[in-house]
Amino acid sequence: MAGSRTLIGMEPRERFEELYAAHAGVVRAYARRRMDAAAADDLVAEVFLALWRRLDELPTDPLPWLLGVARRLAANRRRAEIRRGRLAERLSRSEAVASHDSSVLVDLDSEVLRALRSLSTRDQEVLMLVAWDGLDRRHAAAVLGMTPGAFAVRLHRARRRFLRALASRNSIEVEVSR
Repeated sequence: MAGSRTLIGMEPRERFEELYAAHAGVVRAYARRRMDAAAADDLVAEVFLALWRRLDELPTDPLPWLLGVARRLAANRRRAEIRRGRLAERLSRSEAVASHDSSVLVDLDSEVLRALRSLSTRDQEVLMLVAWDGLDRRHAAAVLGMTPGAFAVRLHRARRRFLRALASRNSIEVEVSR
């Protein structure tokens, strides 16, 4: 750690600076093994922002905690990159299809959005966390501060209401399981 000095009783800024001096190199090396230099520097900044926010809650040996934060942040970045790649792929496929008959896609998109907007904000949030934000049920439940089981029930009900709204707008029959 930062020499033989104790970090207890120090002013927060001084404590933070000591921790940064002692551990930033290790965190940066950890990040560099997983990403390019610019992304690694951003990750280090995010890790130490988290440290600053939780300065009073740090364990006695903060290095494992710091590396755990770095690991989770790096995983979040990878998932975001994957989602962006998938979105770009879907958009390029949509553009190819749209070149054939864009009016059909525009009509379909606007109907889906109208059906979604007709739902309560609670239902919209549940559906968007899963469909647009790409979260699994466990993570989406954590975002909303509920158990995964309660979230699964809410998601099921929101999906049923969405399908009914979409069907009523398009005069289509949609089988909705109970």
